[in-house]
This record gives sequence, structure tokens and C-alpha cells, in this order.
Amino acid sequence: MKSSPLLAVGDLSVSFKKGQGTAEVLCGLSFEVAAGEAVGIVGESGEGKTALALSVMGLLPPEAVVSGRVLFEGEPFSARLRGRRVAMVFQEPATALHPLFRCGYQVEEVLLAHGHVRGRAARREVLSLLERVQLEEPERISGAYPHELSGGQRQRVLIAMALAGRPQLLIADEPTTALDGITQQSILRLLAVLRREEGLALLLISHDLGVISQVADRLLLLRQGRVLEAGSTATLLERPQHPYTRGLLACRPQLGRRLLRLPTLAEVLQAGAAYRPPPEVGLEELARRRARLYAQTPLVRLSEVGMRYALRRYFWAPASRWVDALSDIGMEVFPGEVLGVAGASGSGKSTLGRILAFLQLPTSGSVQYRGLPVRTLHGSLYRQIRREVQLVFQDPYRSLNPRQTIGEAVGEPLKVHRLYTEPHLIRRAAAELLEQVGLSAEVADRRPHELSGGQRQRVCLARALATRPRLLVLDEITSALDVSVQADILNLLLDLQRDFGLTYVLISHDMSVLYQMCDRVLVLHQGRMEAMDRPEKLFAHPPTPYVRQLMAAFLP
Repeated sequence: MKSSPLLAVGDLSVSFKKGQGTAEVLCGLSFEVAAGEAVGIVGESGEGKTALALSVMGLLPPEAVVSGRVLFEGEPFSARLRGRRVAMVFQEPATALHPLFRCGYQVEEVLLAHGHVRGRAARREVLSLLERVQLEEPERISGAYPHELSGGQRQRVLIAMALAGRPQLLIADEPTTALDGITQQSILRLLAVLRREEGLALLLISHDLGVISQVADRLLLLRQGRVLEAGSTATLLERPQHPYTRGLLACRPQLGRRLLRLPTLAEVLQAGAAYRPPPEVGLEELARRRARLYAQTPLVRLSEVGMRYALRRYFWAPASRWVDALSDIGMEVFPGEVLGVAGASGSGKSTLGRILAFLQLPTSGSVQYRGLPVRTLHGSLYRQIRREVQLVFQDPYRSLNPRQTIGEAVGEPLKVHRLYTEPHLIRRAAAELLEQVGLSAEVADRRPHELSGGQRQRVCLARALATRPRLLVLDEITSALDVSVQADILNLLLDLQRDFGLTYVLISHDMSVLYQMCDRVLVLHQGRMEAMDRPEKLFAHPPTPYVRQLMAAFLP
């Protein structure tokens, strides 16, 4: 006889009260997870993935209306199983960990809550758990606060907390979102090791088919709260049956293949079986473009740039030690170029971006813009540079003021730089900017929380374009977006560059995105230049083991 599954979800429906009616999030979901099995739940934002995880854990808010059944080992799921038999790793470790408590204390708290061990034995178990999730220097990690750790380290601490209850099923909600490729691969390998050594069953949730396919035995693709397609991972990826699945696979950039434009989900769905991918960019065409680019005078030049930060135990205390975020960086950015900046978390990418955007002066070396040393500029020349160089931040939600309407946010730079003074002219200019990034003028009256992630990112681009810049520094602007939305944003960047003659510095941890978009790629490693060359050459002939590792993280 077939043994009963570890987890059985049957005809699960979830809706939320909204005004006088309800909004349905999940509709009639049914699936099983066997002991030791890894099942992937894939779908775009808003398709019900997190609602499914919270339903299984019994963590939905009171206003949720739930029907159907969730059985664990044949019995209805109850709160006493939470943390002990079923544990969850939440999406954002920076917010899931308490900022005021040390990481070791937070892991120990789980052990004490479930009554496994106490006292010195609990502290020894904390170090053992941190070792099991492959954290080096477990004693240092145990005594550190969350903000003192990298994103990958925080994610491993969360996994250690989940393992503290000795669960049989681990639910991981977007465990690799916004992590660099090397860290992402290490987390996926860790989950595979835990599954093999601990006998864990895994329920993995992600918006990226490519990521989740590396661990999951089976995949379920959600759309509008329903299972659109399900099957073994290999079968679903090699022979997808639904156009939506084919569209998600087509949208993702690929290393070694550069297209004139990325396919979009809408195009694939509209064309159906007649869909054909866009043509690839010819090598001769790329060579001619780059010859024109590099025959020009550089727009920005960095010479022997370094950036040091002082670490203090207390803000009033003298520096306990110094950390070199950047060391001896020498590079040039040419007008009309798309320069990529790659590297693992903590390699100095964002620090370099702030220096290139003139938001931060380096502690050593020199920065020139159009041949002028930035450190000595003041008055009207400095104000002109502040207009011509703009930075688009990684998180569009946090970079927009929730109290401002979209029109006010886009119009603010126009007022600050005195490009317009009359309110009606500012409103008209803001509407035109929104239309240029593919949004309707009606969006101007909404607030950030009323827009999707992709729409908010378009608003941030419109705001950056308000000052008529020459250079845009784009810091991980697609890292947390669905692959279909990412394709729309990357295509928009190509259109804006063609229409406005823009220069981009594109910071990303995704080498496949940089391969698709960039003329050259600078690879940073521990604050130093590891390599800098055309992406095709870096891919075909990685000059160092570190570059080879970065590339390998994004190969299918």
C-alpha cells in the first residue's frame, strides 16, 4: 500500500475581505509532499505563493476566509506542529530577524521555546546549528547583530532557527531573492545537503523557474491562485505545455545569448504556438558600436579610487578598525555606454555606484566628470553635475515617499532643480515623463502602495529622467522583480537609451542580465577590480576562478 504523504493540501481556497466583497487569492489548490521530497511552487508576484505558505503554517490574518484542508501525516494541521514538525524560512531575513538581539540569542530562543535543551547545552546546540548551516566562525556569528552580517549569512541564521525545532518539513519562501549568484548557489546547495542529511522534505517558493528547478523534484506553477501546470521538474522545463510557462522561460536572459530585445510574457501569450524569439545581436554590429563608443572622450574617469570606513563599537568611540570597501579602482565610463558592475554581496558594488553618482567622495584617488575634478567643483558647475547624473535605487518602494502622490514624486526634481516653477507646468511635465516610461498619466494621482513592483520601478526611472540626465547609475533595479517584469524594465532601458542618448552604469548580481545589456562588465571582488572586459569574452574565457564561479552560477 502507498504510504500517506507527509503534507496533503486538498481543495484549498483563500480569500480576503475587501470592502463589501472578497478578493480570492487561492482557488481549489490540491497537492502532496512526500517525506524527503522537494516540491517547488513557482509563480509571479501576487499569484498566491506566500498565501499558500502562510495557509500551510496557519499564519493567515483573521480577515482571511479559508476553506479546504491541510493535513500533516494524515491529521489536520494544528499550531502545536508549527516550528516543531513544520518550520518556515521567511522571504526577507533582514526583517525576519530582530535587529536588537544577537543572532545566537534568537536561535537559542527557538530551542528554549520547544523545550529541547536549556542552559549551556542550549548554547552548545546554537553553535552546532550554525555549523550545520555552513556558517564559518559560528561563535562570531552567534555574538553578532543581524546588521553586522551579509544577506547570505542572515539567510543561513534563519535556516538555523528553522532547524532548531527539528522539523520534518521546511517551507522556504523566496530564500534566494536579491542574493548574488554565488551566495544564491550556496543557499541552494545547503538546502540540498539538509534534505539529504537531515531527511527534510522541502516546499520551495520562488518567482524564478531557473532557481527553483535546481532543488525541486516536482514543480507547481501558480497563476491567479490556481495550479496552471504541474509535473516533474525536468519535464516541465524541457516540454512546457502552457504558453504562460513557455513565456516565463523565454523572458529570462541567458548567458551566451544576446538578443536585440528580451521576449516579454505578453508577446509570447499573444503569439501562442506561432511565437518566435527575437534575433540575436550580431558580433559585427556589436564591434562597430563599441568602436564608436571608445573613440570618444570618457564621461567619467576614476583614478586609484579607494573608500575606507571606520568601524566603531559605539558611535562616539574611536575607530576600532578600518575596512577598505574599495581599493585602487581605475576605470572609465564612455558616453552612450552600458557598463555593468558585478560581484558578490559586500564586494563594493553599491559603494562604487554612490561614488559614480557623486553622492559620496572617495577617501583616496580622484574622480573626474567630463574632464573636471569633482572634488573641486562648486556653484553652478556642481549643480549642473547633480542634474546630469542620477541614481536609481534598488528598492523602488522604499525610495518613494509613501505620503506623496506619484505625480508629486516625479515632479519634485523639477522643482528642486528649478526646471519649472508653475504648478500646472510641473504636473504636465510629470505626466509626460510617466508616459515616456510606459505608464498612463492617470497614475500621477495614485500613491506608491497602489502600484505593482514593476510600476514603481518605472516611476523611479521617470523621476530620474526628470532632470534630463546624461548618466544613470542603476543599482540592482531588477533584483527583486519577476522575470517577466524584469524583461519589460530591461527593454524599457534600451528604449530610453535610444531615445535620450543615455549612459548607464548597471549594477547587478545577475550575470545573465549583464550579458544581455552591457558593452563591458567590471567584476569586483572584496573591493578590488577582479576583471573588466566585454561580457562575451568574460563568459568564453573567465580570467580568474572567481569570475568562472560567477558565470557558472547562471548557467542552466
